[in-house]
Amino acid sequence: MREVEIQGMARPAGGLLKGLLVAGALFFLGAAPAYADRAIPSGMLVGVVDSAMYPQITLRKPQPPLLTRVATLGLYKKTVTYQVAPSVRIRDEDNRFMVYGMLPKVTGKVVGLKSGVGGQVSQVWVLTGEEAVEYVRRPDTHFPK
Repeated sequence: MREVEIQGMARPAGGLLKGLLVAGALFFLGAAPAYADRAIPSGMLVGVVDSAMYPQITLRKPQPPLLTRVATLGLYKKTVTYQVAPSVRIRDEDNRFMVYGMLPKVTGKVVGLKSGVGGQVSQVWVLTGEEAVEYVRRPDTHFPK
């Protein structure tokens, strides 16, 4: 077996290769997606983003019953706008934080909004398809009114 000199010590070349493989495996395991332990808070307002530009985010309302649509001739308010707090925390589908300058990128996505003490939106969670389906079935979920 060939030996390699490392800091004045003779080591087998196979040990160096094993060390590199272990270091590479640990690197890739550490780079796994962050959503593995994602805990979405309860009681959020859930909807599809119609537009988002700091300091406001606008959600589409769920479609009302047919009778309401006919009675109002389709002239009902279709969106609701919420004020976003300066300290808002935005998490994308991979549980990474986003700055509020990136809010326009969530347009068309399903989000969960959590309000703070002053009534402004303090947290925005961009939901994956599976999370959205699971979350809307929770009894404490709210929808834009």
